[in-house]
Amino acid sequence: MFCGVFGALTWVAAQAAQANPDHLYHDRAALFELVAVVMIVCSVVALLALFWPFLIEVDDEGLTLRLRGFTTRLAWESVESLAVVKVGETWEHPYLKLRLAPGVRLGGRLASKRDGRRMYTLLALDDLTATPEEVVTLLHRYGRGRFEAEEYVRHRAARRSVARFLRGEGIRADPQLGEYLAERRRIEIEDAQAGDLPTDHG
Repeated sequence: MFCGVFGALTWVAAQAAQANPDHLYHDRAALFELVAVVMIVCSVVALLALFWPFLIEVDDEGLTLRLRGFTTRLAWESVESLAVVKVGETWEHPYLKLRLAPGVRLGGRLASKRDGRRMYTLLALDDLTATPEEVVTLLHRYGRGRFEAEEYVRHRAARRSVARFLRGEGIRADPQLGEYLAERRRIEIEDAQAGDLPTDHG
């Protein structure tokens, strides 16, 4: 926004300089106008980017991420990890954090780097249209061993247990936590069985 305001002021100043032949910057007015236009356009694009939706599509093959006009298709082989992480010390507004394989990048978003891998903070779970439980279930199913959310799932389960206890419903096993752990165990067994399959060397 500051860039757009400064660009508009530069445009006004350039117009005044161009209209006055005796102005100190009369000969450079056209250059200032060009700079002003570039700044205004960049500001408008940045403003529109705030209204572009962030979309995540997940399937057996990988992730499709649409962000600020950029669409990136990521095969699961290019994703080292995808996790639900806390902000600070609380789970109030957890985010999805993506760690990519070396050399892989995500368009339209800044990354931090660690050990040659790019890491991206994607979106808060609260900002997604699906419920946190639906998001976790979907990513766990397709991301398999690459997705990690156990700590968050246990936190949510503990909150639900406390709420049930305060309502006088007693303490019992949380079904959603049970489903998460069962699904993780199933994936581990399938991966172990796949690793034990004989290889055809032709």
